[in-house]
Amino acid sequence: MNSQINLTQPFVQSPQTPCQGSGWKAQFGCPQGKLGRLVGHLMAVKNAPMIRFAVESLDVHPTDQLLEIGFGHGRGVQLIADRATNGFVAGIDISEVMVYQAAKRNQEKIKSGLVELSQASVADIPYEYARFNKVLAVNNYQFWPNAEHNLVEIQRVLAENGLLVLGLRMKNEQKAFQLAPGYSAEEIEEIAGLVRWVGFREVKLVRRRVGYDTTCVIARK
Repeated sequence: MNSQINLTQPFVQSPQTPCQGSGWKAQFGCPQGKLGRLVGHLMAVKNAPMIRFAVESLDVHPTDQLLEIGFGHGRGVQLIADRATNGFVAGIDISEVMVYQAAKRNQEKIKSGLVELSQASVADIPYEYARFNKVLAVNNYQFWPNAEHNLVEIQRVLAENGLLVLGLRMKNEQKAFQLAPGYSAEEIEEIAGLVRWVGFREVKLVRRRVGYDTTCVIARK
């Protein structure tokens, strides 16, 4: 394991793939500095309904072994860990700022060994083959460096018959400007097609309005 957070001496190494881009929009992909901390708190509020929907779709059991990709402020990790009480919950996020925010939120569960958070990229997940039976990613697919290769990397760490849930915000066709623009229905169908193409099966789309339209792509390895 690399880049694990140490709560007694909180230091997180830089990931192999550093944050890319600059400006306020880049903060949503990889929050950095003071502005990044504010963005993290904003996303904690704005993404909360989508996270609850995605965790519900994950159908967490007490002994599940789960990974959340791009955990951000750590609310999803918290919800999952509250359910997987006898399992294991890992999380990776490329942003050091988000690792610290999530670690603070989940520090008791980290100390107990139930939760483990690392600064890492979906392009290079720091876990062994078939380590998890469920993987979750909420509202960060748009920031993945190479979706096809990243889905294959997720397959590597998923056990046979393991479950993948991708939470995707949908585009609001009624608004000309959106801070979080989202995907059209056609684009989500294309994402589901790519999930099938790399080898996932039983791919389905579940749509729900949670203050805004959201779709979960749910698939099995």
